[in-house]
Amino acid sequence: MANTTFNGPVRSENGFEQITKNGTTGAVTTTLDIDTSGNITTTGYVADQKRVIRQTTADGWNDGAVTLTTAQKGSIILLDKDEATVVTLPAITSSDIGVYYTFIETVASDNARTIVTGFDNDYYVGGLVVGTTAAENGSKCFVPAGGTDTTIKFDDNLANGMGALGSTVYLHAVLTGNTGAGGGAKLVWAVTGHVGTSDANGDGTAIFT
Repeated sequence: MANTTFNGPVRSENGFEQITKNGTTGAVTTTLDIDTSGNITTTGYVADQKRVIRQTTADGWNDGAVTLTTAQKGSIILLDKDEATVVTLPAITSSDIGVYYTFIETVASDNARTIVTGFDNDYYVGGLVVGTTAAENGSKCFVPAGGTDTTIKFDDNLANGMGALGSTVYLHAVLTGNTGAGGGAKLVWAVTGHVGTSDANGDGTAIFT
């Protein structure tokens, strides 16, 4: 059946369904159902409901690395595995401005878990509030990005670094980024958040690179 356009509201007394059909077997799968009470059941996700991506179980998070897509915008990424990993942020076009991700450490690790921008001249702007989990002795409580930084590192035992259970980093795309390596310098990703460190004398200089 071809596409059908209605000028008025489409009404049903017995719900709506979105289906897919297997081209070989003809089997029909319901991917979204709206019942007569307005309850929604879906195998996808609702835009206002944040998707959770876990280091331990996410598809495509192989060999200690994963690249996020703009289709995963708004996701909460859980660093829930005691293993080194690299998360690469997507390239940002003008239509992607406003894309954001939240990173939360939920499993402690002394391994480096880094978040890198898609290209070498897509930089971070902003900073992180850093609270020490040890007795304070000269530590810094706010650490700004350096203006040419492309990497954020979670590492629980890194000197002058950050990483503790509950550490949370928010990243928002605020500027169109590069389309390849070696492009112009751009402050693409705004960073905010609150993180912990066990380094009582930490100055935060190892958080951003």
